[in-house]
Amino acid sequence: ILLTSLYEAFILPNIFINTLSTFFKNKYAKILNKYFLFPVMSLIGIFFFVYIDAMTNSHALNYQNILLAVNIALGLSISALSFVRDIKESNADNWKEIIYCVLFYLIVYICSLPVNTLATLFDKDIMLFGSSALPQRVTDFSQIHRIFLYVAIIVPVCIYFINRDKDVNTKKVLLISISLGVLTIFFNEYGFFDIFSINDGHLKISVTNLPIHLCHTALYVLPICIAFNFKKLFYFTYFINVFGALMAMIWPNTGETQHVFSPSIFLFWYNHIAAYSTPLLAVALGIFEKPKMKQMFYSLIFFAIYMVLIVIANTWLSNYVDGYDPNKPGSGTDYLFVNGTYILDILSNKAYKMLNIRWMWSWGNLTFVLYPLYQPLFFLGYAAIAFAMWFVYTLFFRIADSHKELHNRLMVMRKERITFKEKIKMAELENEFIDHQTANLKFTNFSKRYGNSKRLSANNVNLEVKAGEIFGFLGPNGAGKSTCIKTTIGIQPVTEGSITVCGYNVSTQSVESKKLIGYVPDHYALYEKLTGREYINYIADLYGVSKADRDARISKYVDLFELNQAFDNRMQTYSHGMKQKMTIMAALVHNPKVWILDEPLTGLDPQSIYQVKEVMKEHAKAGNIVFFSSHIINVVEKLCTRIAIIKKGQIVYEADMKEVEKTHPEGLEEFYMKTIRDNGDLDE
Repeated sequence: ILLTSLYEAFILPNIFINTLSTFFKNKYAKILNKYFLFPVMSLIGIFFFVYIDAMTNSHALNYQNILLAVNIALGLSISALSFVRDIKESNADNWKEIIYCVLFYLIVYICSLPVNTLATLFDKDIMLFGSSALPQRVTDFSQIHRIFLYVAIIVPVCIYFINRDKDVNTKKVLLISISLGVLTIFFNEYGFFDIFSINDGHLKISVTNLPIHLCHTALYVLPICIAFNFKKLFYFTYFINVFGALMAMIWPNTGETQHVFSPSIFLFWYNHIAAYSTPLLAVALGIFEKPKMKQMFYSLIFFAIYMVLIVIANTWLSNYVDGYDPNKPGSGTDYLFVNGTYILDILSNKAYKMLNIRWMWSWGNLTFVLYPLYQPLFFLGYAAIAFAMWFVYTLFFRIADSHKELHNRLMVMRKERITFKEKIKMAELENEFIDHQTANLKFTNFSKRYGNSKRLSANNVNLEVKAGEIFGFLGPNGAGKSTCIKTTIGIQPVTEGSITVCGYNVSTQSVESKKLIGYVPDHYALYEKLTGREYINYIADLYGVSKADRDARISKYVDLFELNQAFDNRMQTYSHGMKQKMTIMAALVHNPKVWILDEPLTGLDPQSIYQVKEVMKEHAKAGNIVFFSSHIINVVEKLCTRIAIIKKGQIVYEADMKEVEKTHPEGLEEFYMKTIRDNGDLDE
C-alpha cells in the first residue's frame, strides 16, 4: 500500500510541471525533466502491469485500469515530448541548479501524496511503524497540535527562502503545482462520486460533501488566480481565506478520537496549510503586488456576498440532511460555521443565547431557519479581525521589505566581491609578465566621480611616468591634481579606468602598490605627541624597514634637514617648516620607488626649499620617480624633466621640458598661463 501511494504520487508532479512549463517558460523544469521526470515516467511505463497489480490486483479490462493506463500514458507522453524538445538545448546545468530542482520536485511531490500515505506508515491497524501510543487528537494546543502548527509556519518560510531569487515563471509553476496537488488530493476524497450517487435508480446528492466551504473553495480558486492573474479574486482569498484557514488550524474541527495520521486529519491539514500559505507566498514571492486598503474593502464586499450565498445554501440544503431538526442548531449543513455551534463552543456558553433569536418559516415540505443576530455578528467579527490582520500584514511587509533590501545589498556585495576576486586573478596573471622592480606610474583611461555628481573630477586621464623622471603636475585649483594624487595613494576609489604603480593596480593590489609609494600631502598630519625619532621609527615599522636601513636613512636626512637638536623632542614643539621636513622623512624612510608630493614647498624658507629640491634630484637619479604638483612655476621649470597640465579633469598638455624650451621660448610660466586661459578660466 505504501509503495503504491509513493508510486502514484510520481505521476502528478510530472504532469503538472511539464504542462505548466509549456505556458510558463523556465529552465528548471527542463533540467528536472531531463534528469528525473522522464526517466521515472519511463520506468513507470515499463512496469505498468506491476503497478496495476498493486493498485487493483487485477489485469482485467475495467474502467479503473483504463483510467490508470490513460493517466500513465498522458504523463509519459508529456514528459517524452518535453524531453525531446529540451534535450537539443545545451543547458549548462550546475550543481546548485540541480539541487534546487530536487527541492522543487520534493515540494510538489509531497503536496501530491495520497491521503493514506501517513496512515500506511503510522496507523496502528496497518502496523508498518504504527503505535497505539500515538495521540488521538490534534486539538487544545497539545504537543502534536503544536508540532502541526510549527510545520504549517516553517514549511512556507522554507519555500520562500528557497525560491525568492528565482524568476516569476518558476515561482508560478511551483505554486500552481502545489495548489493542483492539494486540490487533487481533496478531489480524490470529495470528488464527483462523493457528491453524486445513484440509489435505487435515483440520483442522490450528498449535500455535506459539496466543496463550498470557505477553505475548500480556496483550493479551486488559487490555481486559477495564479495561472490567469485574477487579481480581485486572489485578494479575496488573500484577506479572507488566509485568516479562515489559520483559525481553522488553531481550532481544528477534526473529530475527537481520530488517529493523528488518519486520512481525514491528513487531508484537513494539507487543505488548510495550502489555503493559508499559498496566497502569502504568492505576495511574498512577487507574483502579486502587495495589497492596498482598497483591495481590502473589495474583499469584504465579496465576502459579504459569499456569506449571504452560504447562509441561503445552509438554510436550503439542511432540509436534505438525514436527522435534520430545525430547532437544533448545527443538525443540518454548517458551511462557514454560520448555522451551527462550533464557533460558539470556542467562545463561551453565554454566546449560545444568540441562537435563541431565530426566524423560521416553511415552504412546502421545506423548513428555513435564519439567525438574525448571530449571523450578522459573525460577519462583523470576521471583518474586524480581517482588518486587524491587515495591520499584521503591514508590519510583516515592512519586515519583508527590510529583509529584501538587506538581501539585495548582500547579493550586490557578493557579486562585487566575485568581480573583485576575478580582477585580482587577472592582475596576478598579468603580474607574471610585469617588471615590478622598475619604477613606473601609469594612468589608463582614469576617471573619478564624487558621489552622485554629474561632473567628473578626473576625465579619461592617460599618463605614464617612468623611472628617473621628476614629473611636474600643473593646473589651477580644482583642476583635478589632488584627485589624481589621492586616488593613486588609495584615499579615493577609482570610478573608471585604472592606475598602476610599478605594475600593481591600486584598486585590486592596494597593499603592494602602497608599499612602493611615499606620500607628502599638502596638509601634513602628524602624531605630534611623539618625538621625531619615535614617529619616523613608527612609520619604518609599518613598512617593515630593517634597523640598519632605517638608521642609515634617519641619520642622512636628520643631518641634511638640520634636525639634530630637535629630533628627540616632541613634534608639537616644531615649527611649520620642521613638521614639513618630518613629513618628507616619513615618506622617504622606506625608499619608495614612487615619491608623490602635493604642494610640498608651501610655507618653506628658501634654504629648506633648496634642501627638498636636492633630495628630489637625488631620489630620481637613483632610478625612482618623483611626481609632484606645485604652483611655483619657476621651480617646476628648473627641476622637472617632464610636465603635464590638467584642466577641468582633463590633460590638456604633456611634454618633455626640453621640448617645451624649444617650442615655447617665452618660458614655462607664460606658456602655462596661456594654456589655462585658452581652456577656460584661470580658477574654478
